[in-house]
Amino acid sequence: MKLSSLLISAMLATAVLPAYSAAQSIASKIENQGDSRYIKVTGLVARERNGLLQVQIEMSNSDYEPQRAYYRVKWLDESGFQVWDDEPWKPLLIQGSAKQNIQAIAPSLKAKDFSIQFNAEKNWANDPTKK
Repeated sequence: MKLSSLLISAMLATAVLPAYSAAQSIASKIENQGDSRYIKVTGLVARERNGLLQVQIEMSNSDYEPQRAYYRVKWLDESGFQVWDDEPWKPLLIQGSAKQNIQAIAPSLKAKDFSIQFNAEKNWANDPTKK
């Protein structure tokens, strides 16, 4: 009896939210500030631990040279309202043909959702024929 209640408590303390593996689900969480040529979000996992939302973002560089990008997380409540001030943009350097994981933890227990603002240094021009 005690073992089952311990297991349930452990599961609740580290509740895992669904992985955003489908491209459409990942896209719903990303606010692109331009159309990146080389860096893409290729994985996204979120979980709640001790009441705080944690996010892990996998970025991939399809170019053979290192590429720079910038990101920040907007923390939202269950209604979609922002629960914290805008974070500063964080720089990111991803080596050529590499993947890199980024982790972020919500600054407030009120955060139940998130969106990620992303801007790559090298974006495509607005002309869709140049892609």
